[in-house]
Amino acid sequence: MRGPSRLSYAYAVGRIRALERRLVSSSVFREASGEKDFPSAMKVIFDAGNFEEEIINIGNSYELDEFLAKEEEKIFRLMRELLFEEDIFTIIAKESQPQMVLAVAEELGYAFISDYLRYRIDLGNLKILLRAKYSNLPLKKYHDMVLKGGFLDEKIFLQSYDQTFSEIGERLRPSTYVNLWNRAIEDLEEDETFVLLERGIEDFLMIYLQRAKYIFFGPEPVFSYALAKKRELSLVRLVGMGKFLMIPPEFIKKRISETYV
Repeated sequence: MRGPSRLSYAYAVGRIRALERRLVSSSVFREASGEKDFPSAMKVIFDAGNFEEEIINIGNSYELDEFLAKEEEKIFRLMRELLFEEDIFTIIAKESQPQMVLAVAEELGYAFISDYLRYRIDLGNLKILLRAKYSNLPLKKYHDMVLKGGFLDEKIFLQSYDQTFSEIGERLRPSTYVNLWNRAIEDLEEDETFVLLERGIEDFLMIYLQRAKYIFFGPEPVFSYALAKKRELSLVRLVGMGKFLMIPPEFIKKRISETYV
């Protein structure tokens, strides 16, 4: 499918480059995690980012979610303004369901976007496999959960269910996911937690999106900024809820993933 020329995105990419400078870094989120209460933590984020001052005065988790929902709406309005293809907007809105929108991305013909979804599918399958094995899920139920369309053939996941964690690691050795898998297994065996897996997946995807900084014309920088901003909102919620629930800073920090800047 032939879309608009890459040069037609020159203005949009210029806007995005200016907005990228106000994205919040992971180091700022870690600093905010160490603050004594919610207002102090949000003040750190507010000073570094591009949020309304009301973020500091939020009083409970309901207000926080309401605020973040409005911020997400701002992202979607910006995307409708900057994107020439409605299908890319659809992918941004549904990127957490990569199998659903992969065909749409392939039809558009932007390899960067299609590859992002394929990585999401592979990483989703790793997460499903690890959780299913840990929970001793019946094989039939596990088979029904495996996603299709990633870089790794789904048979790799289907045939791995009866193998040990280390055997699966060996099977993944030729892939780009082996280190993520091995770290996740260590975390699971030592602390019985999936934190490193969850954070590792987010890190992997964000590092991939950062490549769009070197694309000068086209929708990829716009697409990547939108997903980076959505991730930023997730981290605001992580820190904010952590403060409301009085979770120790070290537990919050362990969950803070790579950011776009």
